[in-house]
Amino acid sequence: MKNKTEKTFAQLGYPGRLIAVEGIDGSGKSTQLYLLKRWLELQGLKVFFSEWNSSELVKSATRRGKEERLLTPTTFSLIHATDFADRYERQLVPLLKAGYIVLCDRYKFTAFARDTVRGCSPDWVRRIYSFAAVPDLTFFFKAPLDVSLNRILQGRPQLKYHEAGMDLGLSGDLEESFKVFQGRLLKAYSAMKSEFGMIQINANQPIEKQQETVRQRLANAIDLGQYELDQST
Repeated sequence: MKNKTEKTFAQLGYPGRLIAVEGIDGSGKSTQLYLLKRWLELQGLKVFFSEWNSSELVKSATRRGKEERLLTPTTFSLIHATDFADRYERQLVPLLKAGYIVLCDRYKFTAFARDTVRGCSPDWVRRIYSFAAVPDLTFFFKAPLDVSLNRILQGRPQLKYHEAGMDLGLSGDLEESFKVFQGRLLKAYSAMKSEFGMIQINANQPIEKQQETVRQRLANAIDLGQYELDQST
């Protein structure tokens, strides 16, 4: 059951629908969302993609803060909240009002997990994001820590400082710190799953099987025919 105190965009009367994917780093959620985007586009539907920490307003400040390791848990939280609010007002809401299917690679649940694991007050974090409605569908990709770690290292030689939680002093070893930090995130996501009605996907399955499940759940929940592009314009 979804959190009774928060409404989806459909419940608020928006013509568009927002679909979010969540999960720890290396869970494969971004790959699945890209495949879903291509599938919807090939059907001629109105689709928009937005990803976490991509607002031009704060991107350079975030990058500098990470590179110079200047971010405390509170500043980390506030800078990501600023990014999210900017995208929410400038991109997400206008496109949902225009009847688009909006695909989000991470939503406010990422902050609920990461910021609280970093030590911020759960109530404080939730209040910061209280302006944002909940997605119409949220897919939670759950993968074992070893699987997630191997997927990341197959794509690049080394883990990133913050994705490994090195700023928390959990371990001097990157991979060990990653497992501890991401393990805590996994617990946080699992605790939120029933509260927000997240659809859990076994991210250890073959990519094709996961995508088949995602498409079926989306098609069952939303009348996709409503979102066809107007070919006359």
